[in-house]
Amino acid sequence: MKTIHKHRLKVVNEVQELRLPEEGKVLRVDYIPQEAIIFMWVEVDADTVIDTPKEVRTFKVFNTGSGIPNNARYIGTTINQMKPDAYHVYETERLT
Repeated sequence: MKTIHKHRLKVVNEVQELRLPEEGKVLRVDYIPQEAIIFMWVEVDADTVIDTPKEVRTFKVFNTGSGIPNNARYIGTTINQMKPDAYHVYETERLT
């Protein structure tokens, strides 16, 4: 059995860390104008939610026209319907 969890990403120009199971699959990203935040829904195995060790995964929000590193993996795009802005979410490699 699986379940879906919601996580927040700030609309900032910096890498953000989330603790997620390695196999967690991002399903959707949406910008919520009332909170000026991006929500990201991640599907995980429900049987291991509590006891599964989580790894730190890193994400970054890019504006249209921003340079995106070659090693970043596209997650999704969401649009601010109140302004002419689009936000592109990528998973980045964690710096050790």
